[in-house]
Amino acid sequence: MATLRNHTSNENSGQDSPLQTQQDANAALAIGYVREFSCRAAAFQQQRTEETLVYVQRSVALLGTKVQPHHFAPLPGNLELARFYVDLHALMGALDTEGSGAEVLWSCVALIQHCSRNLEARRAIVVKFCFVPLLGMLLRRTRRTERVHRLLVLLQDLTYGIRIDWEEPYLAALLEHLAEIVHGVEDGSENGNGTSSSKADEEENSHALLALSILVNLCYKNFAVLFLFQRIVNISGFCRRIQNYGLLAYKMLIILSEEVHAFEQRELHTFLRTAFAGMEDCLKHWNVAQLRHIVDFLLDSQSHAGLHRAMLSHSHYCEDVEKLLDQIDARNAMDDSQEESRKYQQICMDLIFRLIGYVLELSEQDPDNNVISLDAITPRLFELVVEWLSSELCGVAATELLTIMLRVGKRATVAQSISREPLHVVGMVASAERPDTKPAQTVAILRLLLALLKESKTEKLVLSKISESYFDKILAAPLALVPQFLSTQSLAQSEAEKACFCLLLLVHVAGIAKKAYLDKCCSLLEKPQLQYCLARGMVSQNETLVAAVLQIAQFEHFPKAAVAKYVSAIGKAPGGSSPAASVCGNDQAEQWRNLSSILKGHRTFTDKEMAQRVNALLESIGGIVRRNELASAPVSQVIELYNHRIDSLNGVVANLQQRLDQAGQQLISGTQLSHVQSAELERFQTTNFELLISQERLQTQCKDLKQQTDKLKSSMNNLLKHLSENAVNLQNNERRLEVKKAEIAGLKKDCEDLRTSLSAKSEELTKLEAVNKENSSRIDKLKKSMVAFEQDIKEKVRTIEERERELAKTHKALEEQREGRKKSEDLVSVLEKQLQERKEQIENLEMEQKETEDLRKTIMSLMESKKPKRKAC
Repeated sequence: MATLRNHTSNENSGQDSPLQTQQDANAALAIGYVREFSCRAAAFQQQRTEETLVYVQRSVALLGTKVQPHHFAPLPGNLELARFYVDLHALMGALDTEGSGAEVLWSCVALIQHCSRNLEARRAIVVKFCFVPLLGMLLRRTRRTERVHRLLVLLQDLTYGIRIDWEEPYLAALLEHLAEIVHGVEDGSENGNGTSSSKADEEENSHALLALSILVNLCYKNFAVLFLFQRIVNISGFCRRIQNYGLLAYKMLIILSEEVHAFEQRELHTFLRTAFAGMEDCLKHWNVAQLRHIVDFLLDSQSHAGLHRAMLSHSHYCEDVEKLLDQIDARNAMDDSQEESRKYQQICMDLIFRLIGYVLELSEQDPDNNVISLDAITPRLFELVVEWLSSELCGVAATELLTIMLRVGKRATVAQSISREPLHVVGMVASAERPDTKPAQTVAILRLLLALLKESKTEKLVLSKISESYFDKILAAPLALVPQFLSTQSLAQSEAEKACFCLLLLVHVAGIAKKAYLDKCCSLLEKPQLQYCLARGMVSQNETLVAAVLQIAQFEHFPKAAVAKYVSAIGKAPGGSSPAASVCGNDQAEQWRNLSSILKGHRTFTDKEMAQRVNALLESIGGIVRRNELASAPVSQVIELYNHRIDSLNGVVANLQQRLDQAGQQLISGTQLSHVQSAELERFQTTNFELLISQERLQTQCKDLKQQTDKLKSSMNNLLKHLSENAVNLQNNERRLEVKKAEIAGLKKDCEDLRTSLSAKSEELTKLEAVNKENSSRIDKLKKSMVAFEQDIKEKVRTIEERERELAKTHKALEEQREGRKKSEDLVSVLEKQLQERKEQIENLEMEQKETEDLRKTIMSLMESKKPKRKAC
């Protein structure tokens, strides 16, 4: 359980953050629900009543709705969750698929589906607590279509990536039942007239697809299951039946090998396009299990010659990968703020990076063929990779992909991008020397640096970011070993691998800058600890690591004799690995991958049709025996004995099968009990460790208390000694005190006289204070008056200044008015002259007008005199 953990307080930190407080509250709530379920399940197992069943159903419903899936991920030492899974398994085994307990049973199935959304919980459900056999048994017992569909979906999800090393008892029945569903033996419809509707056909087809998916999951990389499947199923008929099931059919036929079904290249190319489309669907919801299944299937393509040829000739990688990048960008735009979602996102990115790196490496296998190329999307792919270089879960895959991009394809483009934006790579280079960096991440960074050194555009960048201390920090772990006891000290293989690649980088750097690094390289190669690491790298089964050691061996100062000595010592050691053992292991792995050759070599393959023919022959011979038509009695007796033997063997087989089922149940119970006990042991060890710490703390406190007691005793002795000395001093002081008392009596008399004098002086002082108070009040009044006068004087001075300013302004205005008056008088004199001239003009004009008027009158009078007079009528 991700949050059901031991709540240890951090002494150096203050109050918890609100988020941490909320997580702790959710964890406590989840613990409460889990404990309640365990109590309800135990009560039901004891009483088996309707009331207890109702309580169990209520508890299961609360677990499925109130508790998030990440709370069901069991951590080491978590006893509550271990008991929860055991109680849930026992409860589901005790309930019937039909009847009063059916609803509770299917609520438990829904709870398992809810828990399996977390990867750790899903792994515990499958591996530790063995729910797959139980669900397989429920699948065989269930008849209702919707419930069969639910079980098939759940089994499909749980069996992604399942590992089965031997023929477990439940497998035969489960495989046969799934094969029957694929063949359509069980009718999904409930029509009484025997006809199936279109809806029933769709449901049957859906069940067949789910069953086939489960068979693919069970048989993939599980030799025992595949061998059992080929023994109990008619492979030829099964292959004919699944021809139209698309991607699942391709997967199943590829698993069954080329000799069962010979593929055409067109079909395999269709399978690849469908596989990439399936990965897009997985990225929509960060479906880690299904995505890992598809990616592993493609990464293992070399075991199938036809699929490998198809991958080498597939021409749509660029388009398919670009669609994956589009889906990643679309998914990143959504809100993935939860820690669980971010974790699944990083795992999915790790798988995608591994697949893209494998695609790029395919182009190296056939350099003359230019079909495989991602050059068109290299800039976009580079931007995506550099964002995940520092990730905890996919940083290694991102770094390795960047290394492959430098080695394959447009190397100049990638190198130029790194030199243009070196911040990501520089930060990653700095992280390699930190001790908290994982060895796998450090190895990936060192391999990237080796690739960058080979490019002229990034060579100076690498040389400027590393120094001699850089190599010392990376090699700190192996250099800390004692040279005399190398064989008895433990050094992780990852640390040895990191040391080898660090030395390879140093050799390349020394080849470029000999003056600065040649002495350093030679001195490190002379270290016995690093020679031991090189020897371990030489005998390892890692091809890349061996190639790195061989490149270091080309260095002119390589200590060949010392490394050879360590290689010989490792080969002779009991735990050492030799090349012969490696070759043997590779041969065995090749045999496991090539199932058909093993079956042909041992001649143990028996199909279902042959078994049916043998059974029919036995029935025919039995009929002849019953009719007594045999020619001779001895033959009849032999056949009768043979039939008796067959019956007895059938009984033995039935008994063995029953015992095998019982052993399987006991194995499941034992596995669950072992995990519960391991959780109890881990909790006990944790408690014991805490008790040891408490004991050590108490012992330390006890030692401190003893030291404090000794200090107190010595202090008490010193105090007693000082006390005796102080007693003598006290007696002397008492005598002195008597003398002082007599002196004090005389001083008291003098004190009384002084007090009388003091009272008289006090009265005089009182009178003086009264006078002083009156004087002070008068002084205060005078001060106030003086302040008022000063204020008045200031105001008068300010008024005078203002009046002076106004007077100056008035004088200035007066001068201006005088000048204006003078100008006005000049103007008036001018105007008077003009007026006088106008008056003279007016008088002249009046004279002219008068003359004109006199002339007009004269003319008028003359005209009147010349006018004839009218006669009177």
